[in-house]
Amino acid sequence: MFRPFSYKGAAALVCLTAMAYMAFVIRLHLSQTTTELSPTNSRQESKPKHQKELGFIELSVCQDPTIDIIAIHGLDGHREHSWTAEDGTLWLRDLLPNDLPNARILSYGYDADTRSSTQTSTHTISRHAETFFASLEQRRRMHPRRPIIFIAHSLGGIILKKALGFSHSDSFKTDRGFRDISTSTLAVLFFGTPHSGANGVQLAEWMGRLLSVYMYTNNRVLSELDRDSPELEEIQRYYQSASEQLSTIFFYEEYETPILGGRTKLIVPRHLAVIQGDDRARVASMHADHCEIVKYRRMNDENYRKVADYLLELAGKAKVTVDNNWVREDGHRSIAKGESPPFQQTTLPKPLVPVSRYYVQRQEIYDFLTEKLLPSTLPEQQPRCVLHGLGGGGKTQAAAFWIEKNKEKFSQIIVVDSSSQQQIEEDLETAIRSIGPQYSKSTWKDAVAYLSGAKGWLLFFDNADEPDLQLDEYIPNSTDGVVLITTRNRECVAYAQDSHIQVEEMTEREAINLLHKASDVTPSSDDNSIAIVRELGMWALAITQAGAYISRTQRLDTYLATFRMHRDKLMREASLKGRNYKRSTYIAFDLSFGLLPKKAQELMKICAFLHHSSIPQALFERSVSSGFRVYTGSESYSLPDTVLTPIITRFRSAKLLLASFFPFFSPREQNSEAAIISGLEGILGSEWVVFSFQTLIDSIAQGSLMDAFTDSNGECFYNVHPLVQKYIQDLLEEGDQHRYALLAGQLLLGAIRPLRGESNIWHRQLSSHVDNLPLEVKLVNISHASAFAMVYKSTGNWNALQPLYEYCYSQLCTLLGPRHPDTVLAMNNLAATLGNRGQLEEAEKLKREVLTLQMEILGPRHPDTVSAMNNLATTLLRRGQLEEAEKMMREVLTLQMEILGPRHPDTVSAMHNLATTVADCGQLEEAEKMVREVLTLQMEILGPRHPDTVLAMNNLAATLGDRGQLEEAEKLKRESWQ
Repeated sequence: MFRPFSYKGAAALVCLTAMAYMAFVIRLHLSQTTTELSPTNSRQESKPKHQKELGFIELSVCQDPTIDIIAIHGLDGHREHSWTAEDGTLWLRDLLPNDLPNARILSYGYDADTRSSTQTSTHTISRHAETFFASLEQRRRMHPRRPIIFIAHSLGGIILKKALGFSHSDSFKTDRGFRDISTSTLAVLFFGTPHSGANGVQLAEWMGRLLSVYMYTNNRVLSELDRDSPELEEIQRYYQSASEQLSTIFFYEEYETPILGGRTKLIVPRHLAVIQGDDRARVASMHADHCEIVKYRRMNDENYRKVADYLLELAGKAKVTVDNNWVREDGHRSIAKGESPPFQQTTLPKPLVPVSRYYVQRQEIYDFLTEKLLPSTLPEQQPRCVLHGLGGGGKTQAAAFWIEKNKEKFSQIIVVDSSSQQQIEEDLETAIRSIGPQYSKSTWKDAVAYLSGAKGWLLFFDNADEPDLQLDEYIPNSTDGVVLITTRNRECVAYAQDSHIQVEEMTEREAINLLHKASDVTPSSDDNSIAIVRELGMWALAITQAGAYISRTQRLDTYLATFRMHRDKLMREASLKGRNYKRSTYIAFDLSFGLLPKKAQELMKICAFLHHSSIPQALFERSVSSGFRVYTGSESYSLPDTVLTPIITRFRSAKLLLASFFPFFSPREQNSEAAIISGLEGILGSEWVVFSFQTLIDSIAQGSLMDAFTDSNGECFYNVHPLVQKYIQDLLEEGDQHRYALLAGQLLLGAIRPLRGESNIWHRQLSSHVDNLPLEVKLVNISHASAFAMVYKSTGNWNALQPLYEYCYSQLCTLLGPRHPDTVLAMNNLAATLGNRGQLEEAEKLKREVLTLQMEILGPRHPDTVSAMNNLATTLLRRGQLEEAEKMMREVLTLQMEILGPRHPDTVSAMHNLATTVADCGQLEEAEKMVREVLTLQMEILGPRHPDTVLAMNNLAATLGDRGQLEEAEKLKRESWQ
């Protein structure tokens, strides 16, 4: 006998196996990547790390770089391996140049080894910092004023802070070039840097246990990392002054780092990874542990996109910001040398975003801006307007176009990059200082006060997207100027409650014109263009990208095939030269999607597999209330779940392997109904709570990723742009796409219930969403297929119904055999569907088989047998086999009379069917007699206005007309119309 399967035993075995495999993979990886990590008896085989792995390595360079991206690794790190994912992707070399093609990317290696038994570093943090900047100065000697963005991981962030602190404190008279570096520094991105210390001894111990190698530590470096150490306090004091003009982003790890021994540790938690009191800095979480926080595999990796989007934003303002830094620095150096600052160092105002030469005027938006910002009468309140909507819709271009056309009507136009609070303040400060030398020391507050007393200005806040951004203190208190805001954040409409407009899809004509302009193609027909812009959802940036590609191929007719095959690459392509867009469509979407809370992202991933429009709020409410469970009442096949579609998962790392076994579900079990329901409960809860659900929806709508509307009955629905759905699908790996489609399917199943006499409006609302599911999701098992069939049957979608019934019939034949009642019922349903689709020959064949089986299994007088006979007779009638149809219908009527009685609705229906058949056979007298009897019974049983009664009245009128009794026929027709 087989012993019963034990999940406990399996769990223990899997856990031990996974941990052993994890240790093996780590040792193997280390032996292949870092020579000194593996012990050796031969000193000749173990080359010292400093001979070839220290200092700078150039990972990416272009012909004329405009910015330097400089990375410095952490404790026990490596200038390449620390940034390299387990599949070999070094994102600084393999991914980032695609987003920043004009950047030179360098990585710095230093010896902070706390593990090697023979080569422990004796450097302190100070010496590491000085060596770092001395090497960097040499690298930048030919271009000392090129902007810099630093990327620092763990201990590397402490070394960088030390270097920036002492370089900033250098004298203006010094010949050493360290001040050049701090002046040219635009921003610092810290990843898991322990700013308040991280108990260095424990940190090294955890890292050492993770790597399972030697623990001969450099106690001097580790003591400087200890929490609240004097060295850290001194570093922070000097860095605070140096960082006043820097953009700072703190990234912190969300996940604990696995270490051997079955434990995990959060190496640098959030409160240590940020500098307390730095209100200007931004903080971002990463779905990763301390090691993986700086390792990314793909362009659409969520963590990579978050980092890349920040870098793109910073790089866009690098030149202006660093040029202004050097204006101030040159002035200070001239004064220190006793010289006067040259006149040409006066600050210049921020220019208006240029309008693309391919821009197509959007008349509705233009007229709205004119109405709100140039009122015909003296305004009582400050004229304001907010353009809001999803990224890539053309908000900035629409605003810039309007400003350009109306600039003569304003005395001053102030452009403010509103991507962060710090940038707003910098741009306002730049604006007032550009007025003249007397304002050279003015602040952003002075700029707001100045505008409050001035007249005729326009203040343009562009890209005010951050959820927590507050603009009130930056808006002058005056009705003598106007304010224009563009934003992805829908909550910004509060700044202009009656003067906001959502920038949505273009009209079809606008979209076609943009496509032709951007592609420089003028076709003789718009057919291909219409298909392209519809596929792209009339979205401005996506159409511009399509135009950029088509301009190279000059082929409109082949674009859609290429797009469908390479959609993710085409929508992420950064080649938009001359089109005045900094980001591609998908990168613009990344900015909104990346800001969503985790549960909101999960909900959007589910919605990506529903239809893009009219998603009912009631879908979520009904499904949660039912426990997301499929209907298993009498109308469903009485069968347990059978065929589950497995996902084959390739385990690429020991960590992924270990994680995948918890809670000990195989890929097949992870997609079981219980696991899918558990996933839905994790997102939407196990009980329906309106407030919690609305909080999720609000966070999504805030980023303009979803719109809500109410129909005439007061029911709430949601829309998601179809291109956003495609973007989310492209974010997911193939296995994840299947899982989220299963989640969407289970959500629908929880809301599908039989109609109990009510109209089919609910099933009609669900029908388009069921249509959108992949067929394999509808065919997960028989219960699911029969539930989805319920929707298609009630809405008369016979084409979609056929594959579901074919699946059910096939599975039941295999599992229960062809003579089981459920199998016969499935055959009958399939036959009826084929008949409704007009496939009468196949329908007749199946119905004859159903009747034969019912006769053998149930007998000739069983109601199901009589029903099968009636169904076959109806099909024979439709096929023109009148004689056999009449004979069979007479038999049906005789049996119904005997079994149910003459007044039963089924008996009356059988009589009506026979009367129709007799009439078709030309036996009009008998047909008239029979229809009169049917009409009399319908009047008595159902009443004169019932649809079946009216049908009988019309049929009798037709029969009388055929017999020449026109007067009575006309009278009956008039009665039926009343």
